Amino acid sequence: MRILSVLMIAVAALHAAAGVAAAKHQSVLPKGFPYAAEIQAKIEYDGTYSFKATGIQPCGVTADGQDINMPASTQDTLHIQRNLFFSHITVPVATPKELGNSVWRLGIKPTVTTKGKIENDRSSMDDQYMTTEAENEECHSVTGACHWEVIPLPSSALETFAAHDNGFLPVTWGISVLGVNTVEGQCAVEDGSDELSTLLEDAATLYPPDLDENFPEVILSGGVGEHFHRLQKAEKVHFKVNLAMPVSGPTTCPLTYDGEETCTHGVTGTAKVTLRRLFLYRTKQAYLK
Repeated sequence: MRILSVLMIAVAALHAAAGVAAAKHQSVLPKGFPYAAEIQAKIEYDGTYSFKATGIQPCGVTADGQDINMPASTQDTLHIQRNLFFSHITVPVATPKELGNSVWRLGIKPTVTTKGKIENDRSSMDDQYMTTEAENEECHSVTGACHWEVIPLPSSALETFAAHDNGFLPVTWGISVLGVNTVEGQCAVEDGSDELSTLLEDAATLYPPDLDENFPEVILSGGVGEHFHRLQKAEKVHFKVNLAMPVSGPTTCPLTYDGEETCTHGVTGTAKVTLRRLFLYRTKQAYLK
């Protein structure tokens, strides 16, 4: 009995030692670990969508019954130039790997805690055109130009956020720079609001369906919050986004004229993003990972 008791004590000691060793190797998210931050965000957007098309425009018939076709063309530009400023956005700064199982409690989605505002807006839209006037034998070409100021309604451009997430933390998180706009300016051949809608629809065809951004949108953080993650250690994060999309050929352009001969459209420009950390949210206790 004495030998058996000694063996039982020895086994218990071994189990206890193993438990201590396992506890030492168990991964723990420590108290005070930074998992989120309150930040400010500034986006300086300067992007232009351009559209050029040439073709022919039917213009009636001659006295002997021959069709009359006149050359026609358009050259449109939509220039979105504005700064967006957000004074308070709550964002995650920890990755799923860092959080482990505690992601269920600490994983957060980016949240705008104070509405942003538009600063220094200088957006515009222009159209240079060649079209026709009158019909039949009196048909003739005319040229002209139109200019509109594109003015965002207050706060409307600052509420169009698109979060693509894995359930807890963002894979990509972006903002639309557009919102709802009014147009100011007169044009003999185009309605400004209709022209704006048309150009935005045409620009959207340049972007693959699976792309997380469009014109005019900006990704503030991607790759499971890669830019947000840098705010764990850095007080400021700067980066520039190249907005350029290669011009496309006739097969992807909308049909503007009968017998269209040429058509190209594309996006150029840049967006500069500055993320400034105000303070960090830290764990108030340790969590098992």
